[in-house]
Amino acid sequence: MINKSHGGNIWQYPKSQQGKIIDFSVNTNPLGMDQKIRKSIIRHIGKINYYPDPESKDLKNRLAKLHRLSSHNFLLGNGSIELIHLIPRALKAKVVLIPVPTFSEYEFAAKANNAKCLCVKCEEKNNFKIEISFLTRHIPKASLIFLCNPNNPTGSLLGRPEILSLLEVCKKNNAILVIDEAFMDFVGSGDNVSMVGESAKTKNLLVLRSLTKIFVLPGIRIGYVSGHKDTIAKLSRYTYPWNVNTLAQIITREAINDKEYMARTQRIIPKERSYLYENLNKIRGVKVYPSVANFFLCKLEGVIIKNARDLSEKLMGEGILVRNCANFRGLNNRFFRIAVKNREANIKLISALQAICR
Repeated sequence: MINKSHGGNIWQYPKSQQGKIIDFSVNTNPLGMDQKIRKSIIRHIGKINYYPDPESKDLKNRLAKLHRLSSHNFLLGNGSIELIHLIPRALKAKVVLIPVPTFSEYEFAAKANNAKCLCVKCEEKNNFKIEISFLTRHIPKASLIFLCNPNNPTGSLLGRPEILSLLEVCKKNNAILVIDEAFMDFVGSGDNVSMVGESAKTKNLLVLRSLTKIFVLPGIRIGYVSGHKDTIAKLSRYTYPWNVNTLAQIITREAINDKEYMARTQRIIPKERSYLYENLNKIRGVKVYPSVANFFLCKLEGVIIKNARDLSEKLMGEGILVRNCANFRGLNNRFFRIAVKNREANIKLISALQAICR
């Protein structure tokens, strides 16, 4: 069984250290929480005296307007992670197809709901890119397919034509394709690739989105799934009451319309992603895989640092936390993942890695 651990766990360190850690293990927006959101939290803090709207109606309406769909096409969750676990349970999945390496919670969610997992390994020689032709061969065996796009931790992206061809095979085999677009907001062409609009048209497609990553709300938790109204209605019957807290509903319904913040994000991410990729590639013993997202998968290829655990310990000595990827199925203890941060933080990471690998 794969170790069930994730990035962003600063709580494992002493309180005196927590505020000083530069956390490259969590893939949130390097801009940090927007001031508008901070002010909104303060302005609405008194609302926590009330139970939240159990159906998140106002936020659903705003998401519907944003994506030009109906509110009946959306279901909100306590982070997209709640929905990842809810989907195989509500749809009573028997066999879940998962291309790996990818987000480990798909496998955990499937097994927790007594589904069999069919993990298809992507080739390292192809930068772990998902091969659609290879994946489609296994669809007749599955009732549910989890696909992360862009993929975590590899940062690779499947184009819209590839997704549509995969969806057609799913329709023919009565399988449901679940696309996790948690990091789509960090992709420059994300609106052209996203399948949210398509999800309302067919019962064979569900699309997960996270508001946690883009708006830096990991401590509040908010995500949603879009799909055909009948499928969403079926999923809704399996949610527990008041699953999305009051503050999460209020601040995210304001945040999703913050075009200025999104524009700044689209300016900084490509710039800092290029800067990191260029400089990381200069470090001897570190291989960096291409990415369209706000993070990079890296591999230790030198002999100075034996594994990602040793690297993580040395970097923590510099106050830097990275994601050890040893527990990703399809990877090993030489892989690690780093998020794209602001220039100051990126420089510190590069300098630390250069010193350690020298």
